Amino acid sequence: MTAFLLDTNVISELQKKRPNPLVTTWLTRTPDAFLSVLSIGEMLRGAQRISTRDPIRAERIEAWVENVRSTYAGHLLEIDEDVADEWARLPSTRTLPVIDSLLAATALTHSLTIATRNLTDFADLGVPLLNPFEDA
Repeated sequence: MTAFLLDTNVISELQKKRPNPLVTTWLTRTPDAFLSVLSIGEMLRGAQRISTRDPIRAERIEAWVENVRSTYAGHLLEIDEDVADEWARLPSTRTLPVIDSLLAATALTHSLTIATRNLTDFADLGVPLLNPFEDA
């Protein structure tokens, strides 16, 4: 069975008022899914960015992220020495966003397929990809 590393755009889909049904169905049928601590950070950063203009929504997002963190306990992957070494070996054919390239290195280190809507962000990095917004 294939195991997956969820990109932030996949897990964040669940907090929408009308989440994409392909994504929700796919996640329900995918027990072997992992999250990077970077995705947790991205979601909390998003809450922080809106906190002054919409503090209630920011609090809801923060609470939701804490729920995600506990749901994925045991399936949260950190940036460790092995991931850093893999990151250093990624192809240098273009300037890579740090978070995306660290997600790719995490997936490669743990033999995971990245589930993402943004296939082009990872296309030339040698990591298997799946778009649950279309391929579920």
